[in-house]
Amino acid sequence: MFKLSTCLLLFICFFAIVTSQQTLPDVSTSFLGAGDPGVSHYPSYLGLKMHIRCYSNVTSANQKGPIALFDAGLPFFSTAWVSIIPSVLQKMPSWNISKACFIDRYGYGWSDSAPYPITTQDYVLRLRGSLQVAGLTGKYILVGWSWGSIFTQVFSLTYPKEVSGIMTIDGTDSKWGFISANQQSIITYTNTYMNYMSMNNMGTLQSYANDGNVALGFGYFPNGTVALGFTPNSVSSSQQIWLSNKFLKTAVQEFNIMVISSAVLNFTYAVKGPNPLKDLPYVNIYETIFDQDWIDRQLFMASLSTNSVAIPFGTDHFFPFTNQGAIISGLTALTNKIKTNPARIWGRGIF
Repeated sequence: MFKLSTCLLLFICFFAIVTSQQTLPDVSTSFLGAGDPGVSHYPSYLGLKMHIRCYSNVTSANQKGPIALFDAGLPFFSTAWVSIIPSVLQKMPSWNISKACFIDRYGYGWSDSAPYPITTQDYVLRLRGSLQVAGLTGKYILVGWSWGSIFTQVFSLTYPKEVSGIMTIDGTDSKWGFISANQQSIITYTNTYMNYMSMNNMGTLQSYANDGNVALGFGYFPNGTVALGFTPNSVSSSQQIWLSNKFLKTAVQEFNIMVISSAVLNFTYAVKGPNPLKDLPYVNIYETIFDQDWIDRQLFMASLSTNSVAIPFGTDHFFPFTNQGAIISGLTALTNKIKTNPARIWGRGIF
């Protein structure tokens, strides 16, 4: 666990950096390009605007179906899902969902920056308020990749009556923050992003990234991402947003709330006892190239609900980039589970 002095030092450092002014790319063409049918919402809640990009089911039969909410891994944002949007648009009628919405957490994409690091628990409260302001209310199907899976779990526990089902994609579990190697990784990643901000201020970061020196895990879309199912517009806009101190500072903020957010979630699960997600329909897809501990923790996540299935894939962690088909098949499995075996205990206040 971090020493308090280290956290305070990191907190002070990134606030001392003056962020550069930036004109954001046009969101209307930053996903699928010209003619993109998506609609962007910018609800303001508790003083901050959040960007939510939504695509509607074009059939009249499913207008009252659940809304699927997608939250990306750290440090990615809504454009990380571009590769699956065409398939989602095609499958929405059979999935019986009314909308598919892709979220920018604060400071990412087209959302406002937060003045201080926001824990997942606070973010979930703000997200729900933002959804209500935007009129995106009803039942939700929550989809989280990597760190985004923490959102699916916390939201479900906080507002169970509003959640029809969840899917985690190689997700972060509640025990993540207790692992010393992960705590060390946060320090390493934080130092790297601080260095990126220094390079950005000197005007050298763009050429450094374009030369292939930034790994995908740091959130930068290399030019070859187009071959992975992303549109040229989505790649260029993601690169432009990444090359800003706003984005880089946000990544530092998020790394500094990972331990506390996962620890609070772990405590919540401990209080609720076995199967804290009751019979909530839950699909967990995960990769098997990590060590056995990772696989065991993925299986533990699936055990949180009695109405779950864990599906392994021999792929890497970056499912939206390298295995989009697994995400679509997982969503098909989840929506079938919701249709044929919906929750009967979950969401009724029986805890």
